[in-house]
Amino acid sequence: MSDAVAERAQAWVRLLMSGEATQDDALDLAVWRNGDPGHEAAFRQAARLHGLARDAAQELRTERKGVSAPTGRGFSRRMVVGGAIAASAAGLSVVALRSGATRFGAPPADFATTKGETRRIALAEGVSVELNTLTRIALRPQDGPGAFELLTGEAAVTIDRPDAPLSIFAQDGRTTATQARLAMRCLDGEVRVSCLEGEARVVSGGQAALLPARHSVTYDRERLQPSHAIDLEAEAAWRRGLLIFKDQRLGDVIEEINRYRTGRIVIADPRLRNRRVNGAFHTDRIDQVIDQMRLAYGVRVAHMPGDIVLVT
Repeated sequence: MSDAVAERAQAWVRLLMSGEATQDDALDLAVWRNGDPGHEAAFRQAARLHGLARDAAQELRTERKGVSAPTGRGFSRRMVVGGAIAASAAGLSVVALRSGATRFGAPPADFATTKGETRRIALAEGVSVELNTLTRIALRPQDGPGAFELLTGEAAVTIDRPDAPLSIFAQDGRTTATQARLAMRCLDGEVRVSCLEGEARVVSGGQAALLPARHSVTYDRERLQPSHAIDLEAEAAWRRGLLIFKDQRLGDVIEEINRYRTGRIVIADPRLRNRRVNGAFHTDRIDQVIDQMRLAYGVRVAHMPGDIVLVT
């Protein structure tokens, strides 16, 4: 399939999904698709990729607003025609918002960062915390000066309070330390506590672990995993503006990259997700991962509106 044919197919799908297509456009499309088997294959692939891009765009809107999109208003005849053509011609489903769905708001945060932002805060004497991208914390004054809950995201905590342990909460667990440097991460229902210096105690679900320097422990609502040694260079490398990956799945790498870059990278070919990746990327030049994928794996990259990148 030539680049010109692929680009033409993408242009057709963009027109159809925009709601601006007319019946004449539908006839022209039918002529183009029937004119060459390659046109038909290109159109179906473009329709599938735009479906992925649409899903990614909806995720971004939800992420930015923090609430579900408002229910639909009236549709013009052009929009109905365009949507119906796109669905019937491409074999796609046009999905409306489910009625009756309930979305609960996230717990309130006292401090938060946006995508790509970091922030350093002094919470109390001897307690400072640095928030990574998309991180939210809530203060817990009832548990002592400087105590807080990591609601979501990633934080580096410096503690120098030999006479009064600091308590940090995440999910249903509690971490305490008096003199330590910790890196904490709370994402997708899983919490990881890494002790960079000093020592800490982690309690979750009735289980406890004493965490020495250069060790990490992970827990969720079901169990506390055994502690293990960490790579000190890679741990909390984001504080130096770096993301370091060592023999990690490309799918996991992209999920992490998406926490930093505007828009979203979507891997359209699921076979690519299990490719192993090694590399270090600067968070202020995060799109270099796209160039590396193109060079290392020979993948095709399509840039879509809203900084969405489709990898096939």
